[in-house]
Amino acid sequence: MSGGVGPTAGGGIALPSMGQPPPPLHPTPTSPTARPHHHYYLFSIKQLNALGAAAVLAFSTTVPLSEIAFAVLLIPYLVLLATLAFPQRPGKLNPSAPVFLGPARLLLAAHTVVGFLVGAAFPALYILDGLRSGDTTGVAAAAPHAFLLAAQVFTEGLTAAWPWRFSLPVRVAVPVMYSARRMFAAGEWLRQEMEEKRGVLDVAPRRLVAGKVLAVANLAFWGANLFAFLVPFYLPRALQRYYCGNGDDRTTRTHGSSNDGDQDKKDS
Repeated sequence: MSGGVGPTAGGGIALPSMGQPPPPLHPTPTSPTARPHHHYYLFSIKQLNALGAAAVLAFSTTVPLSEIAFAVLLIPYLVLLATLAFPQRPGKLNPSAPVFLGPARLLLAAHTVVGFLVGAAFPALYILDGLRSGDTTGVAAAAPHAFLLAAQVFTEGLTAAWPWRFSLPVRVAVPVMYSARRMFAAGEWLRQEMEEKRGVLDVAPRRLVAGKVLAVANLAFWGANLFAFLVPFYLPRALQRYYCGNGDDRTTRTHGSSNDGDQDKKDS
């Protein structure tokens, strides 16, 4: 016997509050096509930092107009890709889900850290040291590469802010196109560092060596990133997930069905 009003063994009175809890005012989206109220933000701290770095380099007159035009025109091109070629329709897998799992994801994280050090941290220190020492030629040689990397970080965050708008192939196209473009910038950086007049100018020997090492390292790293990871592994996996769904799940279901069939044959 209960001391208050509530459900009894005979199916007594139940208050409305004793039933299911009321639904939340802003439910968490379960698909990339759902448009939440406050789960996604347009600009993150990393995006703002990348945008600020790209803007400073662009207004410093050390970045060619062709690189600035590439970064600006790429955004409407991605919108066209997301609208015409790879639309994110209801039923498609969430593009924010990780493409690689397990040990491969750890290797990808280590690869990202190395890319940050080689492509962003060390060149930024090289540019700042050049501004302090007056090496304008070295700064102008490294600035286009740094600008393209900052613009890539901003564009990747922009596509990630709208998972219901940009599908996984469109998001993968951002590092592919920027890596290809950045290889030309790194090659031009190396060419300028190898010129004989760099040694004639009043430049510290350590800057001459650091400029050559950074240019070679970026050319080698981003070339390997493009031709040994993005094109042969990342892009095909993204297209497979977009058109066919999760290949691992499909394989598991296939093996599971075949195992069930074999078990049924054994039972019969």
